[in-house]
Amino acid sequence: MAGALPLHPARGDNLPKTPWQYDGNNSDTMKLKASDLTARIKTLHDPATLLPKAILLFGPDQGLVTAAATTLRQATFQEEHADFDLEFFFGGDLNAERLVNSCQSYPFLASRRLVMLKDADQLAAAANQAILRYLKRPSPTTLLLVLAGNLETQNPLRKAFEASPDTWCMPFYALEGRELRQWLATQLQQEGFQAEEDALQYLCEHLAGDTRNSRQELEKLILFMGDQRRVRLEDALAMVGETTTHSGFGLAAAITAGQLKEALAILEKLLDSGEEPIALLGMISQRLRRVGLCGELLAQGREPKAVAAQLQIFWKEQAQVFAQSRTIPARTLADGLLYCLEADRQLKGGAATPIPPAQVMERLVMRLASRLGSRRRVSP
Repeated sequence: MAGALPLHPARGDNLPKTPWQYDGNNSDTMKLKASDLTARIKTLHDPATLLPKAILLFGPDQGLVTAAATTLRQATFQEEHADFDLEFFFGGDLNAERLVNSCQSYPFLASRRLVMLKDADQLAAAANQAILRYLKRPSPTTLLLVLAGNLETQNPLRKAFEASPDTWCMPFYALEGRELRQWLATQLQQEGFQAEEDALQYLCEHLAGDTRNSRQELEKLILFMGDQRRVRLEDALAMVGETTTHSGFGLAAAITAGQLKEALAILEKLLDSGEEPIALLGMISQRLRRVGLCGELLAQGREPKAVAAQLQIFWKEQAQVFAQSRTIPARTLADGLLYCLEADRQLKGGAATPIPPAQVMERLVMRLASRLGSRRRVSP
């Protein structure tokens, strides 16, 4: 087959050079940032570029890790030869000897083999040591692509990849702020959709975390939209996190408005649907902090529009938040956050006498809504 390596090439410098060939002088690899990936892949079109012997992709955002692995696979492997020269392994039940043998095997048809190890954060100590030994003398005809969850700074595998001049090591952490906003907009644009500003702001606030989960929520929204290509705030509210974000958001809003009956009804609905109390507590405390910060910024003479943008307050709720920030005394908000802190301790098992989580949340909602509903009015 034209362009393919001999079935049994000799190891060493007599291997034919390809865009994926590398040697021990590739000293600019090692520890990289996730943002470096695109630029690194673009350079692979240059025949002088040398691919590392192994790549580690890790971090809490498994959606980004998986996407990066797919991109690297497409850029470095001849997919038509996957039946012969691609092999997968998993860290939880890894046969380390078989993995090493696979890496040391010669490619059959492709320019080089691709061996992928997933869940490397679940490796047993013996398997981890076997991989570290392999990395000291890896095969020049195999790319080992390792995927893992979060790895601590002192993790031996992470340290080995970061220290070697012949490997790439890239962490992927949760996107925030502008990066998350751009990722969401890009995901929708790739599907032919454009989100209005308020809708994108809502998505950015409520889809933080692992992009794998965020992508699932976006797919629900895309199916819901059908032929309508412009995503409005109403569409995002209806489909993205219908119980986990929209109703939780409504619970926090009802509490700060002092609407005890409505807040208790929403809480019951959420708990019955399986919502985690600790997640609801986070939304409630976030709302209290936002109202407090809004009051401070307005008191400093900041323009309401600028305050709303900084705190990411949706236009439909701006009037309510502004009014609450002017009428709820700072001391009341501070007391409310103390109530939340106490509830957090109880939910995490810190109380002397264990209290059922549902009861903890019910007590918290009653205390907050009652206190905020009878708050002393202050001048705007």
